[in-house]
Amino acid sequence: MFSYLGWRIFYTLPLNGLINSIFGILLLIAEIGGFLLSIIFYILFFKKNKKEKPVLNKLSGHYPTIDVYIATYNEDEMILKRSIVAAKKLRYPEKDKVNVYVLDDGSRENVKILAARLGALYIKRENHEHAKAGNLNNALQYTDGELIVTLDADMVVRTDFLERTIGYFADLNIGFIQSPQTFFNNDPYQFNLFSGDNIGNDQDFFMRNIEEQKDRFNATMYIGSNAVFRRKALEDIGGFSTGVITEDMATGMLIQSKGWQTRYVNENLASGLAPETFGDLIKQRDRWARGNIQVARKWNPLRIKGLNAIQKVIYLDGIHYWISSIYKMIYLLAPIAFLLFGFYSLNASFQGILFFWFPSFLSSQLAFNIVSEGRLTVLLTNIYETAMAPYISYAVISEGVFKAKNKFVVTRKGLNFKKPYYNLKLAAPILVLLALSVISLVKILLISNSVLSFNQPMNTIYINLFWIIYNLFALILASFIPFERPRFRKAERFATNKNIQVFSIDGHRICTGLITNWNEIGANIIVDKDIKIDKNIVLDIENHKISAQISRLFPLNEKKINLGLEFKNLSNKEYAYIITQTYALDSNKHVDPVYESNIWKIIPAFIKGYR
Repeated sequence: MFSYLGWRIFYTLPLNGLINSIFGILLLIAEIGGFLLSIIFYILFFKKNKKEKPVLNKLSGHYPTIDVYIATYNEDEMILKRSIVAAKKLRYPEKDKVNVYVLDDGSRENVKILAARLGALYIKRENHEHAKAGNLNNALQYTDGELIVTLDADMVVRTDFLERTIGYFADLNIGFIQSPQTFFNNDPYQFNLFSGDNIGNDQDFFMRNIEEQKDRFNATMYIGSNAVFRRKALEDIGGFSTGVITEDMATGMLIQSKGWQTRYVNENLASGLAPETFGDLIKQRDRWARGNIQVARKWNPLRIKGLNAIQKVIYLDGIHYWISSIYKMIYLLAPIAFLLFGFYSLNASFQGILFFWFPSFLSSQLAFNIVSEGRLTVLLTNIYETAMAPYISYAVISEGVFKAKNKFVVTRKGLNFKKPYYNLKLAAPILVLLALSVISLVKILLISNSVLSFNQPMNTIYINLFWIIYNLFALILASFIPFERPRFRKAERFATNKNIQVFSIDGHRICTGLITNWNEIGANIIVDKDIKIDKNIVLDIENHKISAQISRLFPLNEKKINLGLEFKNLSNKEYAYIITQTYALDSNKHVDPVYESNIWKIIPAFIKGYR
């Protein structure tokens, strides 16, 4: 890589004209920026994180008091209910030391009633300054737990969350621990591309790999939810950081700067809802990008006393990552600028590309694929980055240069719509880049067949041909993502294989069966085909009696039928049981899905899905 950069700096800059020089320098800056990101990436992954993972009995009988904060603003009651119930079902040796608080920044009477009905404590605030961080700080003055768990309203904790995390606080130097944010629904990449079984959530690699490796250097990033804080650590920095729209990143960094140790618990201990439309995904990432720029402006990691050198570099790298969207735009525009407008950004021979660029490109691809352990590939990353590049670039420039005054916006959750649509407005930047790239490719073909004259060396055509095709592949797939598929279900279904007994409403046993998937709204069960069943039935699931109504029936094979059920009049006990068996299932019983990350399956899956 160093030899490649040396070659680029000293031998390939186009210096024949001001515009060419500007384009060449911009491309070189993008490559150097990418090189710096790669260095930090491989430093993080140079050695596996093998830190000890303490268990709860490390506390030697002294179990700290715990406040569980569920922060909410405008989330649907259905979403909030499952989070409260799961928090109330948390296991802990001394349950009376755990208090669950609903922090309502929307001051809603129905949420107050819901919290009371479910046995949670309710805190509202009249002053809504500083958004989520202000909401959390407001709660600090009304509670006194030694440890504080922060949860977003849609994040449902697994019943063993405290058992898997609180043991770390036997070390009195631990300021906070962070566990990953995982998601029980498909994000827009997975859902809109019909690839939920093929590719993982685009945050998985950061949550399960990068954060794990940052833990080696005491640089774990607080990500806003699924974390546990020592109250004293928060008090040392004056509470959750305010004045930026990514209060989480700043809070964790400042705690570490005070000398506190932090840990990452890389287990699926709480899951929530990923953004459900491409538009909501863009809004979320726009907020993260702007927030990182704001943090850099207010708390430049290089100037924060108390952070060591590697911590500063890692936090600066996290901010730099968002700036790299500008690099991606340069890579997308550079071949277009040359082929359509004649502006050089690279003055290289084909032999130079072959001997310097190609080995660097190939080695980086192979190294990344090895390090990512199959969770992500360079080509899949290219699709993600291409899809977001126009929007994140705009966010970074508008925030960094013009200091835009964007407010904190909560990501919408729990959306339902019945008709598919193409979000043309959001797709426009991608479609423009796609059209220009196609025109560039057509021009290459016309030049190659002597239909158009070309007064530059032909080796530039070969170089740009590969470049355009590489960009086009990502742009085509990125253009599919704004196809918003209908979302019919109000809640995600969870696969299971529980045996059940089916009764009539008067208590007569009808048959046995098997639940294949379910949630708090309903289930799918399999029973024998020749059984006569009334529309209203009662299920016995592990000695839990649940009333249900058959909403649909369809054959499975010659002997079995599928029944779609809607649960009726669930009691609090029955509801809590279902939550603990689905969203909040113990982490040692939950199995994370394994994805191939095979991008070659995406296009066939998309075409098949829209037939």
